[in-house]
Amino acid sequence: MNTTPQEGVALSQSICRSVGDSEVVDVVLCPPFTSLIAVFGVLHHTPVMLGAQNVNQHPNGAYTGEVSAAMLEGLVSHVIVGHSERRQTFGETDQIVAAKVAAVVDAGMIAILCVGEDDVERQRRRAERFVRRQVRLGLAGASDSSRVVIAYEPIWAIGTGVAATLGQIEYMAASIREEVSEVYDQDASAEMRVLYGGSTNSQNIGQIVGSDTVDGALVGGASLSGDEFSSMISTMAETVNVA
Repeated sequence: MNTTPQEGVALSQSICRSVGDSEVVDVVLCPPFTSLIAVFGVLHHTPVMLGAQNVNQHPNGAYTGEVSAAMLEGLVSHVIVGHSERRQTFGETDQIVAAKVAAVVDAGMIAILCVGEDDVERQRRRAERFVRRQVRLGLAGASDSSRVVIAYEPIWAIGTGVAATLGQIEYMAASIREEVSEVYDQDASAEMRVLYGGSTNSQNIGQIVGSDTVDGALVGGASLSGDEFSSMISTMAETVNVA
């Protein structure tokens, strides 16, 4: 819950200038609902894509204050679903998350499905089982695997300044792909993008996206600084070119 529409426009303009016409890295900006129209005007005719931070699972009805997939269709290309804050603060269950993923996919947009364990699950050595269950249940209603991106965001790393180690990220990314292959097939597993989110910044992003198992990042606090986020994008572009 950051940035006014005016701040969102200024931030997106700064990011667009740094990205230029580059097609090496796919960049998606996900501002608050109140800024979507304003930021859409900035991103139109640029390679930077627009995404929403949330969606309601119902197609329409008496859900005052909510936004359906149909309302977002044609405006955004991506929708974040099941972010840890939505799960923890607003009580979204795996079933609700699955319904939201299905709504986004059925509307022809790409769902960024967030999964990740908290510190308790990790300390009890149940992190992998916990995440794989989130993946399996979250994908339950998604008819088209090509319209889903999975973002692994360990809750214990979000906003703490301490990112997961590369070994932890790679292990979980591999486990996520195994689960995807069981839900769909090996081709879907190989083609699905797996991102990492959790205290990413310009200092660690190169190592993270340089891994063969990680396809990108779901950037949180660092994206609120145009300079920092632009630096991260540049580092990712360099890493991809080197690879």
